[in-house]
Amino acid sequence: MTIDPRAALPPGPEYEYGGHSVRIVPEPDSVTRWRVFEDDGYFGVIATADPVKGEPEVHFAVHFPDEEDIPPTKIVPLWTTAVEFLLDAGEPQRPPAT
Repeated sequence: MTIDPRAALPPGPEYEYGGHSVRIVPEPDSVTRWRVFEDDGYFGVIATADPVKGEPEVHFAVHFPDEEDIPPTKIVPLWTTAVEFLLDAGEPQRPPAT
């Protein structure tokens, strides 16, 4: 069985999709969680998850901003799919304008 390279670890460090160019940055002190940023916007976290339905590959959980510590919104087999879901379904969190 061949594992899709888009399932490989670590994700990123950069990814382009649908007009977005994002950075995928490891969370401090973690080897299983990455934050997704574009310019000054934060889209959320992708994290490794247990395999689904007995599939052997690593899976990735999707967490939107302010939902990082609750069960994931979605679990997918490819980190690229996780990032695409964040970009399609979420809105970037931005710092307050000064």
